[in-house]
Amino acid sequence: MAKIEVEHRGSLTKEQFIALNKFFNKNGKFLEEKNRFSIIYSSRGKETFKLGRSKIDLKLRITNKKTELVLKYGKWSGNDARKEFSFPIDSKKFEEMIEFLFILGFYYGVLQVTKSYLYKYKGIEIVLVEVPKFGYYFEAEIVTDLDSIKSADKKIMLICKELNLNVFNDKGLRKLLEDLNNRPGFRFNFKKQRLSDIKKRFLDYF
Repeated sequence: MAKIEVEHRGSLTKEQFIALNKFFNKNGKFLEEKNRFSIIYSSRGKETFKLGRSKIDLKLRITNKKTELVLKYGKWSGNDARKEFSFPIDSKKFEEMIEFLFILGFYYGVLQVTKSYLYKYKGIEIVLVEVPKFGYYFEAEIVTDLDSIKSADKKIMLICKELNLNVFNDKGLRKLLEDLNNRPGFRFNFKKQRLSDIKKRFLDYF
């Protein structure tokens, strides 16, 4: 059965990002540093990237050289609860998976690279995310079952308030994602370009 990811997000200044890393290193449990490259697909057969139109969030990503296909399903918002499916892929089959998705009608979308730091704090996974040459934000999440969504949501909100972290509402999250998605040079279209062209720009992640 797919797991349910209850997640809240919010923006950070550089100063907050640095201070929170220090705080969680001292008061939480450091789990992992992640260097990630993502290919985030738009709706099947659509050469547009309109937020909130589809419950399907499909992406191919490479995290610390490990490749996976990820699907999140559900309505997204400033705080949401979505089903998450994750399937590891042999890195040698990354290009083959792109072709596979192309045949299914997925070929257009957005590229993203992030450097993040993952902590466990009071039963919540806190991710501090840096987007190079863009900015910082956090994700606070609990993976749970269908019956525990409300209690997980409440717990995250209480901890964010305790830490003086402002959580996005729907409008705030939309603004962040639109700013990320509209950066020049970060759209892809596999009808017009090859993976090899993209890899030249992001070779360190492959």
